[in-house]
Amino acid sequence: METTKKENLLSGLLFAMLMSALLGILFFSYLPGSGDISFMDFGGWVYYLLSSLMHASFFILPIFLVVYLPLALLGVPRKVNAPLLCTLYTLVVLAAVINRYVFQIYHFHINGFVLDMLFSEGAGDIFVFSFWLYVKVALILLGVIAVVVLLYRLALRLTDRIGRRRRFCLRSGASLLAIVLLSQGMHIYGAATLNTSILESNAFLPYYFPLSINSLLDKMGIIDKKNITTLKIQDNEAPITYPLKPIESDSLAPHPNIVVIAIDSWNFTTEECMPHLWSLKEESEFFCRHLSSSNGTRGGIFGLFTGLSSYYWKSFEYSSLKPLLVEQLVADGYDLQLYPSATFQSPPFDRMFFKGMEGLNFSTQGETAYDKDCNLTANFLGDLPRHKDGSRPFFAFLFYDLGHAITLPKEKNTHFLPAWDFADYSRLHNSMDPTPYFNLYRNCIYQIDSLIGIVVDNLKAGGYLDNTILIVTGDHGQEFNENKKNYWGHAGNYTCYQIQVPLIVHRPQGGHRTYTHRTTHYDIVPTLMKRAFGVSNSPEDYSMGTDLYDTASRGWHIVGNDLNYAFITEDHHIIEKQGNGRVKVYDKGLNIQKDYKIPPQEINNNLFKLTRFVKK
Repeated sequence: METTKKENLLSGLLFAMLMSALLGILFFSYLPGSGDISFMDFGGWVYYLLSSLMHASFFILPIFLVVYLPLALLGVPRKVNAPLLCTLYTLVVLAAVINRYVFQIYHFHINGFVLDMLFSEGAGDIFVFSFWLYVKVALILLGVIAVVVLLYRLALRLTDRIGRRRRFCLRSGASLLAIVLLSQGMHIYGAATLNTSILESNAFLPYYFPLSINSLLDKMGIIDKKNITTLKIQDNEAPITYPLKPIESDSLAPHPNIVVIAIDSWNFTTEECMPHLWSLKEESEFFCRHLSSSNGTRGGIFGLFTGLSSYYWKSFEYSSLKPLLVEQLVADGYDLQLYPSATFQSPPFDRMFFKGMEGLNFSTQGETAYDKDCNLTANFLGDLPRHKDGSRPFFAFLFYDLGHAITLPKEKNTHFLPAWDFADYSRLHNSMDPTPYFNLYRNCIYQIDSLIGIVVDNLKAGGYLDNTILIVTGDHGQEFNENKKNYWGHAGNYTCYQIQVPLIVHRPQGGHRTYTHRTTHYDIVPTLMKRAFGVSNSPEDYSMGTDLYDTASRGWHIVGNDLNYAFITEDHHIIEKQGNGRVKVYDKGLNIQKDYKIPPQEINNNLFKLTRFVKK
């Protein structure tokens, strides 16, 4: 009996190893089968092969350890244990095969959206379930079963030929450990050097999150995160097609100055806190239903500069792409400068948006957020006189941080009372009165408004506004438990309190008007490209938005990133794909809608809209 147990255990381990190899080969086929592999090099292929094998083992080995091993130790015979194991492995491989087809179509892996489309009543509107499709599926299933059974029989034969079984098990474990360490080590290197072939290939493995330790390497002095540029990415093609068509612009376009002011974490209900901005609103164009591209700074600023969802963040970070807005500013000879309160080096907007551009401010000096906001204002005003002669148009981006930091010198925290002395997040709970905390935030916003008021007054006094497009908005919203779901701040959900922000646009001869149609951060780049640079391309060639002044419906709005994103429907429902692949639907008050019927055709159309810049 003891020998039988050992044989069962060994045959089960061999079977698991063979299945890991099979699944690894299947995972490996995702990348060459994707069409475009121009970004890969030899090191990338080695890394991807090792990662495919390692990732496959993480799907297969748990089944062996949790199902087969206990039963074998209990003496359950092979005729019972083996069919169960074969069935489970068959399902895993079949899921990987189906996922390969899904990835080829949508360029992401199976998730709740795909499952909902597949099993919904309207699935026939998207997928053609013909007789031959059923035949093909049946053949694939039979083929998978046949290969699994064949590998099981091979495992049994190999069991009889292995002599020193303990040594074999140790070597097998050591081999797997070596693959894990080598693949993770290569990824650590790739992340530290921004190696495109290593970093971009991760996306082809389903729900694969390898290790990177850039922060630790930076602390150890091995790398300098602030100065990481690239080792290889300059020579590699980007994994996306951006723009879809070459940009055509009119050299005789007006080329006005452009000043963009962004307020970090701007709650859209704070009109009474901002007298200067709301005075500016009365002589400008105000978009009262404006949505950010995300509920966090990374995605919000990304959408503002690129016109794309931060679903494409990694493609920009790991390639030599720059936002078309920046490329156009450089091509048209703009004097470009940045005035960020929080550093532009984390997130790495510096190397993502402005690689190779000299003389730009990526940070502002100051001990506190208030000091930095004051200093960036002074820095901008100090640079303003050099633009007086009008020899070159200028672009300036001012990014205020007090709304995010929520901290003020005591003497400045007096306009709205009662107010907390500091943001004590440990005191936040669902039933508390938010007023003192909100007043501290409102005092911060009030101080930002006074600084922006100084900027606007100087632009007016110097006559700059006669030839300047001035845009004021936020990177994302800031929630103060308005929905009574105990959400405070941002990056927690996709309700209006975290993604809606004001948008004020002051244009020469623009006049005053309030627009009530929904607009988004994706619309700002197309608007500037058309109205400032004379770009004649359709916005669809380079963005996910359209002209701000186009009152036609935008359809569903996409927010979030590649791992967690959501669609905001026109009736304000939030259809969220979470990081684990599940889909949840909420109403605008963040109440779960269990009976909501997700329209499959709309989901299909918007998934293609989301991924249409992925290189095919």
